[in-house]
Amino acid sequence: MCNRSMGDETFLTQRIAGSWLSTFQAVTGSRAHKPSFVVFDIGQSGCSIMAEWFRSHEQITFHPDILSQAVRFPRLSVYQRVRQAPKAVYGFTVTVEQLRQVQRLADPHQFLEDLQRGGCRVIYLKRRDALRHAIATLKTYSTEAQFELNPVGAMPRSSKFTVDVSELLDCLKYLDHQRLEAQAMLHGLGHLTLIYEEDLMDPNSHAYTAEKLSAFLEIEGINPVGHMFKLVHQKLTDIVANYDELTAGLQASDYAYLLTNNRYLLT
Repeated sequence: MCNRSMGDETFLTQRIAGSWLSTFQAVTGSRAHKPSFVVFDIGQSGCSIMAEWFRSHEQITFHPDILSQAVRFPRLSVYQRVRQAPKAVYGFTVTVEQLRQVQRLADPHQFLEDLQRGGCRVIYLKRRDALRHAIATLKTYSTEAQFELNPVGAMPRSSKFTVDVSELLDCLKYLDHQRLEAQAMLHGLGHLTLIYEEDLMDPNSHAYTAEKLSAFLEIEGINPVGHMFKLVHQKLTDIVANYDELTAGLQASDYAYLLTNNRYLLT
């Protein structure tokens, strides 16, 4: 039987615990990385709007949800995509859920920090209206009603959506937890924060938002394109079939404040 010395154990531990970036450079070379960026959120926060802008840019290759399926080495998987992207800049999206539940990363903060050390810039999308956020999340995963977009300038056609109040309360709690997770993952990391209600919901704000993205990413010519109707443009009574039941359920819960004028999150 072969006995390992303490020195051997220490050496192996250091090799395993060493920076993934050093390992990556040893495998792929030490040349400078292609510029890259990640759009990070907890879902339903406006990423699909910006995705159109990025895809229309001649210098950007943009892929959503590249970590939506489990991979053995998430960091190396990202940087392989960066290197293989056909355009000058590579962008992608990732969510809290994908890092925690799908990739099962023990330290998602370290993952984002490692990406940043490798030259990846971080854009964080957030929403302040928690109730609208939860309803949008439930509606996205519902097969009961789907939007049909009319020509530009018309209102979207859709049937009303019946909200399961119990599911809504569970979703609100889940999203609260996801927001806390996102804040912990971003702690101490430089990033650009965009707020859905201020920067993306209103098409009139898109030009200014695109300018902020251009400045942060140091990429000229990011321009708003496309037209998308979002859930928050409608009154809740026009969206929710069982609005009275929803309000009664919220009033009897810890989320009654979401029905008041102080419904926006403080963080």
